[in-house]
Amino acid sequence: MMMPITEVSMWAIAPALIVLVTAAITLLGGLFVRDMRISGGLALLGLVAAGVLAAVQLVDGQDAPLMAFGLQWIVDTPASALSLIILLGAALSVLVAYDYLAPARLDLPEFYPLLLLSTFGGMVMVHAGDLIVLLLGLEILSLAAYALAAWRAADATSEEAGMKYFLLGAFASAVLVYGIALTYGAVGAFDYGAIAGALADGVGPIGLTGGLLVLAGLGFKAALAPFHQWAPDVYTGAPTPVTTFMSIVIKTAAFGALLRVSGAAWQGNLPELEVALGVLVALTVVIGNFAALLQSSVKRMLAYSAVAHAGYLGLAVLATGGLGTPAAVWYLLAYTLMNAGAFAVLTQVADANDRGDDIEAWEGLGRRRPLLAVCMTLFMLSLAGIPPLAGFTGKVLVFQAALDAGYSFLAVLAILTAVVALVYYFRVVAAMWFREGRGHVRPRSPAANVAIGIAAVGTVGLGLFPNLFYALLEGGRTLLLAGL
Repeated sequence: MMMPITEVSMWAIAPALIVLVTAAITLLGGLFVRDMRISGGLALLGLVAAGVLAAVQLVDGQDAPLMAFGLQWIVDTPASALSLIILLGAALSVLVAYDYLAPARLDLPEFYPLLLLSTFGGMVMVHAGDLIVLLLGLEILSLAAYALAAWRAADATSEEAGMKYFLLGAFASAVLVYGIALTYGAVGAFDYGAIAGALADGVGPIGLTGGLLVLAGLGFKAALAPFHQWAPDVYTGAPTPVTTFMSIVIKTAAFGALLRVSGAAWQGNLPELEVALGVLVALTVVIGNFAALLQSSVKRMLAYSAVAHAGYLGLAVLATGGLGTPAAVWYLLAYTLMNAGAFAVLTQVADANDRGDDIEAWEGLGRRRPLLAVCMTLFMLSLAGIPPLAGFTGKVLVFQAALDAGYSFLAVLAILTAVVALVYYFRVVAAMWFREGRGHVRPRSPAANVAIGIAAVGTVGLGLFPNLFYALLEGGRTLLLAGL
């Protein structure tokens, strides 16, 4: 008896497959070529090629659920857009790492293959059409990320970051697996469509418990409070290029999975989960913003800032039945650009061991490196939600989605905490432009400067012309051409 393999489309999996093949090539190439710059160039080339195909799939506006070995791989507008954002985030992370690794003595040949494998896992998560594919993607993403977090092996802080991320991540994965098992036990299916159909007929305590555990497992990867405790320590202890990757790629993959599970599997049939997610969102925006307010290290401040932005994205997840999905995807693109840019600038200010990034190190940067300070100012203002930059439009979209879905209290709470965020973002801007200082600035990195330039142009351009990308999310190529 032959195993049925139906509708296996190489075109549908081509972007992810290119990333996987590139990871294999860079890994094998590391056996013969010790120059990490060549490996970095190959990794960047593979990411660009995969990004081109993902962009074509997005513009085509395809909607093609595929089946292979009974598992689902979904290609639609949100999945293609999220894959493109993941690839962009990975490419920016490679640029940040390109001139960083060798001076820091971190240029081991496994770095880029692990980064690419984690990227591949993230793409699997956003294309997953059932819980088994989601779990496979999550584990591929996580196992590589555990090693990257502890990449500075001689540093106790980095070792602590890797160990903390591994132990807590393993526990979160166990919670997710148990939640998947309970969900299957309650509804008898793994794929999202079948789960939604079963939940529409009612669900018992087993199904509800399974849903809560799935939410907790994904909430850990998304850094939603109270599952955020790992994020500040891991982001601070990991090398800055790895922090860049984790803060944008892993967050995009986690929220992509949450959006898909919430919109396609739960579909509002588990109101208790909406209440639980609402509580998580409220805790996240409060804890993230007020904790960031207390930090003197800019890297640690950005780590808590990432937690706060997870709360804003959680508002969009609550509104997946309406404007939530396009708002969240748009916000993730804006967040990828401005956050990657901020961490890229950070690599130019901190020393080779990622030390010396306290606020005093930024004093006088506007006089020493004015262009660098201008870009950092753009990123801080965008993260704070100042118009007409991308961060402002992103916040407007998620707040509007939450208001339309009836979550007025959470939207108001998020707006109030966003006002608090102005303080810690403007503290960095004030230090760069209005204080004298002789902080350390590392030698110029052409690759990091390219990443900063791309992020700055994208942050400004996306804010000035928000409808171009939003049109793709709403209606594909037809609306895009009409908007042009």
